[in-house]
Amino acid sequence: MATRESIETMIQETRQRLEQAKYELSLANQNGYPITASYTEAQQGLEQTEVEIDKLMHSANHQQKDQLHRLHLQVSQCLNDMILDENDLEHR
Repeated sequence: MATRESIETMIQETRQRLEQAKYELSLANQNGYPITASYTEAQQGLEQTEVEIDKLMHSANHQQKDQLHRLHLQVSQCLNDMILDENDLEHR
């Protein structure tokens, strides 16, 4: 079973990665700002977070799975936004 500490750590790390990704996303949206290495790193961080959440889900109880699922939805949404914006910016 996943420990409370491992779930809390995952939540904190995910929130930090989401904040960084949203910051990079807002920078990229300002006047067609070019995609930078930090944007790509933030995107890769979210992808890695999805993998980590999936692994943790296998050992989580029902309540923890619910928390992790909600977290996964937030990560997926932000990652999708980054991918779509990256495609839009590349085709300008």
